[in-house]
Amino acid sequence: MSFSTLPLGTDTRSDFVAPRFLLGQTDDQAFQLYVDVDSIQQLRFNAFTFTVYLSNAKEAGRASYKFQITGNPTGSFQDAPVGVSFHVKTGPGSVAGRIVLPVYNATKTNLLVPEKQNEPAYVSVSGVTPYQLRLGNVVDTLPVSVTDVAVGKACPKCWSHVTAGVNDKSPLQIDPGSTATLPIDLSPNSMPALLQGALVIKSDVPHDTLSATVTYHTVPGGADRKQTIPVLVRFGPGLFGLALALCGGVALGVVARYLLSGKLGRDNERAVHAILTAFVFALIAEFIGIMLTSYGNSKLILFGMDIDPRQLFPAFVLAILVSGGSAVVSWVKDLFGRTA
Repeated sequence: MSFSTLPLGTDTRSDFVAPRFLLGQTDDQAFQLYVDVDSIQQLRFNAFTFTVYLSNAKEAGRASYKFQITGNPTGSFQDAPVGVSFHVKTGPGSVAGRIVLPVYNATKTNLLVPEKQNEPAYVSVSGVTPYQLRLGNVVDTLPVSVTDVAVGKACPKCWSHVTAGVNDKSPLQIDPGSTATLPIDLSPNSMPALLQGALVIKSDVPHDTLSATVTYHTVPGGADRKQTIPVLVRFGPGLFGLALALCGGVALGVVARYLLSGKLGRDNERAVHAILTAFVFALIAEFIGIMLTSYGNSKLILFGMDIDPRQLFPAFVLAILVSGGSAVVSWVKDLFGRTA
């Protein structure tokens, strides 16, 4: 990093108040150097400028000397606060000083560190699902301010709207060495979204991939940057859809059991009791499947396939097998065995 200096004459300003002004001084404390962070501007060819004021501590009340400083970065580095030495010429000699100020590099490097997404996010087709995008800022850098988020969709017809809760007037600031949550509201179109994931049974395969293009800059004075972060999602039918799938599966399973074995339940069991028993056990199986796959590291394997019980078709099949009992399970095994 190199700097060039352009004298702008004297200035009567005397109110150098933090945080707008950064303070540095010479080793003998005879001169004070103030950097106006509001004056920082990004230029072409990876350069930036800012205004500084030099005042003589021994001559309080006198005008300060005003300079325009141009920074010319070389190499690759992240925007960061660094210690910079300066010299004040005083007649035949000079006095050295030091100040910590932000320096910038406009090369296309990503400053944000998104949290790794281990599995697709579950998005209900009934209503709005809030998604929390975790973004980190590495240590020893400048704060980052997120001012805009544009979301692209691989399946545009699957979405009603996708909105993020940040803008120029309400930015999200991420301090160095910390993480922050960027809220994104996801509202899918019910039928297109369900059809998109109808035949995608495996729980780790996304139904759609959103591309969140985040606009941000370092604070203070950094240039706008854009970084695209993929967000994997899986659509779910919601509680009402799962309830319909469960009831339909139980009804079909009980009928299939009757056709295969000639009875709805155990010997001498009343029909109402048999149907209620089938519904309760199917509900328990669905609940356990959702809990194990959603909040644990378990997988639900059905006939050699890894399925997601939060989806319509797997929930429907699971209800058929549980309510149909051994008669339906044996028939399905024989069917798959003959097919193989």
